[in-house]
Amino acid sequence: MNEEQNMINNIVDKIKNSQVHSEPFEHLIIDNLLPNDLYKKIATELQEQDFYFNYKKGDYGGKERFAADITDYSDWDNGDCNLQTKMHSVNYKKLLSTNSTNVINFTKCLTENHEKFYSAIYSKLLTERFSSDYFFHLSMVKDEIGYKIAPHTDAEMNIFTILFYAPLSDINKNFGLHVYHSENGKPPSGKNLDFIPNRMIIFAPSKLNEERPPTWHEVKKISNELIGSRNSFQMFFYGKSSPKRIKNLKIARAHRLRVAKLLRRKHVK
Repeated sequence: MNEEQNMINNIVDKIKNSQVHSEPFEHLIIDNLLPNDLYKKIATELQEQDFYFNYKKGDYGGKERFAADITDYSDWDNGDCNLQTKMHSVNYKKLLSTNSTNVINFTKCLTENHEKFYSAIYSKLLTERFSSDYFFHLSMVKDEIGYKIAPHTDAEMNIFTILFYAPLSDINKNFGLHVYHSENGKPPSGKNLDFIPNRMIIFAPSKLNEERPPTWHEVKKISNELIGSRNSFQMFFYGKSSPKRIKNLKIARAHRLRVAKLLRRKHVK
């Protein structure tokens, strides 16, 4: 059995044996996902990666987030969300050219075995959005001071959200994910899922008026107390979109392009 198979089998076992936390909505918290020695190698390689030199930045997340897509989210998004999972032609090739052997093996483990990964998650978190036809989005992410994302429930086509925290230490643990019962941040302090090494967080997004509680969550603005960058791997399973969703996506995409154009003009001035 090769290294990637051992890795995915270990991940699947950890998911299947994990506890489902029910408050404020169902989610999994899997600590020590990977063997410690392997995790340290992955976290070190990710930290040493020069994203600005090596990769094309994803067109989402703002200037404080550099997301290097490993599977081609932009192509999927621009293709009306009906394309199968495929690797990002620039970023994946660049990754393979680096000395980040353990990061490469980790991404291969997930992309080549996404069916096992998906099945294991579905065995723990039931969702009315389940589909056997999906796009698997995998990215490497570095967040800087100032990054934030307001309370939201995640996109309507999102079946599962998976966050794998990959810092070298817990020095930035306060910059984790806050989860809530409501859009207004109830309870007031929310519940903070600490940003600590080797932790995977998984949930099945749900919005208001669906069968399950809405999955309100946010990342509060990262203050200047951040040491280094906030490193993670982020993954999403997206279902194919209905005509209504495609229309909404096109509207949202056009809005993003208008905003980006205005920001570029402002920058030039």
